[in-house]
Amino acid sequence: MLLRISLVVAILAGVATLYFGHVKVQDKLTTLTGERDQAQTAQRTAEDSQRKAEKERKQAREDLDKASKDLAEKSTVLDATTAKLAEQEKRANQASEDLTKVTGERNRAQEELSMWQALGQTPEQIKAFKDQIAKVNQERDAYADENKILLRQGNDLKYKLSRYEGPDIEVKMRDGLTGKVVAVDPKYDFVVLNVGAQQGVLKNGHFLVNRAGKLVAKLRVTQVEPNTSIANVLPDWRQTDIMEGDQVVY
Repeated sequence: MLLRISLVVAILAGVATLYFGHVKVQDKLTTLTGERDQAQTAQRTAEDSQRKAEKERKQAREDLDKASKDLAEKSTVLDATTAKLAEQEKRANQASEDLTKVTGERNRAQEELSMWQALGQTPEQIKAFKDQIAKVNQERDAYADENKILLRQGNDLKYKLSRYEGPDIEVKMRDGLTGKVVAVDPKYDFVVLNVGAQQGVLKNGHFLVNRAGKLVAKLRVTQVEPNTSIANVLPDWRQTDIMEGDQVVY
């Protein structure tokens, strides 16, 4: 009897243990199932977020490419507009300069016209005056050339006369005649000058030699070539030795 009771108690205890074990397992399964469902939901949410982020990134890339293209096109348009503006500004400045120039020329023309009008002369009369002045100038130049020829002939006659009157007679040469000493012979007391007949030098003509504005000596021409001449130093006029580069003046 006691054995039966013990057996029944043992069976009941085993049943109870199985029951409570089953309840705990069931609770654990329920908990794990809930956690699995939550993980799957979180995974799906994360995947949806990833797909959304990827879509947004792709859209952002497309927007950036479009913005870059628009910026490049606008930069090209800006450069073209800037160049066109610079060209227009250059044309405007040139037009302003031309306007200033034309305005100045117009003002000068008006001033000249006023001056001519103040004279009370017609254009025909003014032209006749100009022609008359040109004719007078031509006649003046012709007289001047003739005077030069006569003067040269007179100097030639004086030179020829001096050959008969003696070397002490000073020959008249061209006023303002100047030159330089290019060679000096101290032994025979003569110098070579860089001026000759073509410059107006005549035999027996006299030159004064100066250096730095001071008188050095006086010369008498003894031989004349086309572009050079030889002159002797007059002893009574020597102040110091003549040097190459000294200036001679008539």
